[in-house]
Amino acid sequence: MLLKSRSRRRIASSRQLAHRKGSDDGPLRVLLPGGLASLARESGIGAAIRHQESAVRSLGHEVVTSPLRPFDVVHLNTPFPDTLLLAGWARLRRRPVLVWAHSTEDDFRDSFPGSNRLAPLFRRWIALLYRCGDTVVTPSEYSKQLISAPKYGLRASIRVLSNGVDTGFFRADATARGRLRSSLGLAPDAPVVISVGMQLRRKGILDWVEVARRMPHVTFVWYGRTDPRLLTTEVQRALAGAPANALFPGYMQAAQLRDAYCGADAFCFLTKEETEGIVLWEALACEVPTLVRGIPLYREAMPDGVLTHQVTGDGPEFAGQVVGKLQAQLDGELADLTAAGRHAAEGVDLDQVALQLQEIYRLAGVRPAPPARPVTNGA
Repeated sequence: MLLKSRSRRRIASSRQLAHRKGSDDGPLRVLLPGGLASLARESGIGAAIRHQESAVRSLGHEVVTSPLRPFDVVHLNTPFPDTLLLAGWARLRRRPVLVWAHSTEDDFRDSFPGSNRLAPLFRRWIALLYRCGDTVVTPSEYSKQLISAPKYGLRASIRVLSNGVDTGFFRADATARGRLRSSLGLAPDAPVVISVGMQLRRKGILDWVEVARRMPHVTFVWYGRTDPRLLTTEVQRALAGAPANALFPGYMQAAQLRDAYCGADAFCFLTKEETEGIVLWEALACEVPTLVRGIPLYREAMPDGVLTHQVTGDGPEFAGQVVGKLQAQLDGELADLTAAGRHAAEGVDLDQVALQLQEIYRLAGVRPAPPARPVTNGA
C-alpha cells in the first residue's frame, strides 16, 4: 500500500513539474513497440524500456505498443532488425524518432561466441540504427563520448539521459537479510556477496568465479542468466567448475532481487565495460556496500572511495586484489559509502529521469498531433 501511495505521489509530482516547465502541451502518445523487444526482457535494455514506460506514464502521457495505432513519437531501444523498419514507418508518418544508444562496439566485445570478430560489423549495424534517430539518447557522458567518434557517423543531437532507478522500490530493508539467507539455506550470520547480470566474460564472471574460489568461507550468488547456447566455451567451463560456494539461481523478479541487494553483505560488480549499469544504481539505492572494477565509466563518474570502492585492472593478479579489498570491506575496514550511494541514486530516480525526458521531447519538437479533420461533402 505504501508503494502504491508513493507511486501516486510520484505521478502527480512529475505532472505538476512538467506543467510548470511549460513543456507539456497536452498528453503525448508515445510508441514503445513490443515486437522483437521482448527478446531483451531479461537484459539491461529490457529494464531500460520498463523505466521509460514508467517515466512516460508519470508525465501523463500514453504508452502505445502497436505501431499500427496513432502515436506522436517513437522510442527505439534494441539493436534488432525491426528497429530499422519501425524508424522508417515513423518517418513515413512524419513522427519524431528517438533512438536509445544502449550498445557500443566496446560493450559487444567479450559477450557471445565470435563477438570479438563481429564487433566491427556490429558497430556498423548499430551506427546505421542510431543514424535513423532525429535525436539519439544515451545513458552516460561516457557512452556519448564513444558514439560521438567519427566511425559512428552520427549527425543528430545526442542527449544524455540516465536509465534511472526506482528509489521508492529499491531501498534499504533490514528484514531482507534473514529472508535472503533462508531462501539460500544459509545460517543467519553467513556472509553473502552478490552480483547481477548476464553470464558473460564482459560482465566479469570469470574473475568473479575465481574470487569465490579463493574465499570459500563466503557464499557468492550470481543473479541473472544467459541462454546456454550463447555462452562462450570459457564461461561454460567456469560455470561447470565453479566452487560449491558459488551459486547461480538464474533470473529473479524485482522483489526477489531487491531482497538480494538488501540482504547481502556486499555487491561485487566486476564488469569490464558498461554504458551505465542499471544494477549498480539498484545496489546503491538499496545501500549495500559495493565493490566494482575501476573501468573508465566508473573511474570518471564515481571515483574510488566516493560512491563505490574499486579495484582497477585485469589479468592474473586482479582476482587476488579483489579478494583483498572485498575481505576488507566485509570486515568493516573500508569507509562506509552507502549513504553517499543512496544520495547519488536519488539523483537518477525515475522522477528526475521523467523530467529530463520531457525536456528531450521539447528539444526534439515533439508535440501531440492535431486531431484529424472530419470529412465533409463541401456543400
